[in-house]
Amino acid sequence: MHATLLLCDAAQVDPSGKVHILGAGWTVVAAAPTGALPGQAVVVLVHVPWHRTDEEHRLRLRLEDADGRAVVVGPPENPQPLVHEQFLRVQRPVGAPAGITVDVPVVVTIGPGLVLPPGRYAWRLEIDGETQEDWMVSFHVRAPSAGAER
Repeated sequence: MHATLLLCDAAQVDPSGKVHILGAGWTVVAAAPTGALPGQAVVVLVHVPWHRTDEEHRLRLRLEDADGRAVVVGPPENPQPLVHEQFLRVQRPVGAPAGITVDVPVVVTIGPGLVLPPGRYAWRLEIDGETQEDWMVSFHVRAPSAGAER
């Protein structure tokens, strides 16, 4: 199994399975004076080999800090790791030749208002409990006074 991750301002999957992306490919984002970040989306293209179609797969996308620790959010009395989990079952497309890889898009949207201190972060993907070094996309949050918005 392989995957490609991309950061963008916004994205959505249409009914035909195509991803529509706005503001893709950024790696630095400026926090507002309140420390809040603008909205963002993580696009994950899961490249499912033919022999792994028609099986259920568990996807887990987790936000990590520069040391690889989970970023926790929420009220101080009950902080939770920022994690998106879902199950995915890939059907073999009608008329597709045996042996092809089937690409499945997953879009995770994070609304505006997430507060992160300046520093490096990464979204890391696990599929069925496994991860690979390139199943991540990193970004840097800069302080509000460090320049213009992304």
